[in-house]
Amino acid sequence: MIFSKASEEQRICYGWASVATEKGVPVVDLQGDVLDPAELELASSAFMADVRAAKLNHDNNGPIGEVLHSLPLTAEIAKALGISCDREGWIVGIKIHNEAVWQAVKSGRLSMLSIGATAIREEM
Repeated sequence: MIFSKASEEQRICYGWASVATEKGVPVVDLQGDVLDPAELELASSAFMADVRAAKLNHDNNGPIGEVLHSLPLTAEIAKALGISCDREGWIVGIKIHNEAVWQAVKSGRLSMLSIGATAIREEM
């Protein structure tokens, strides 16, 4: 998903790391996958408890930053918090430490977020 906001002073990019549904309809991602909002909530919790590393284009050559802020947003969580939103998914704030990557964000060359994950695919 495209960055929703970038804080130049803090070098943090905010946006949807993944969108599971939009207006109640499952979203098919660029890899042809559909994520269950409840499963995405579990995955985001596991990621934040253990990893938090931000990588460039799912590259395993080391982190370029870290996920500082994380909010899995299911319909149930949104309702409990009084948030009106037509999406379910995972909102993050990523602190960019790598200078070259930060310059690419500032110039607009890098403008999207994506989760890199492994999962068991199930036919729908």
